[in-house]
Amino acid sequence: YRSRAIGFWLQTNGIKIIVNVRWGDKRTYRFCCNGVAEGCSIAVGTNGAIGSADDRRYFTEGLAVVVKRLAPNTIVVYGSTPEDIFGKYRKAGIEIVQFDCETTSAHKEVK
Repeated sequence: YRSRAIGFWLQTNGIKIIVNVRWGDKRTYRFCCNGVAEGCSIAVGTNGAIGSADDRRYFTEGLAVVVKRLAPNTIVVYGSTPEDIFGKYRKAGIEIVQFDCETTSAHKEVK
């Protein structure tokens, strides 16, 4: 609740924000989008969230719920953006902006 409260306060004071949306399994779908405006930019993280088959399924299903409810114009992703998860949203006209996680960035520097 704190991130939503701080986000509300920032927006009320004229500061534009990108809300980070997180979910778990189906039990979290009913409240994970609470307090987030429709049609705005949102942020999600795939780092550590799509490693196993179950985690990937939960992430994919939850993202579908979030996109349906919020209709974001942009999704900022911290971590990888696999085509099988994000491709349909790109094709639907949602801008996907990807940032590498620290581990990926560190591996790129070592090479």
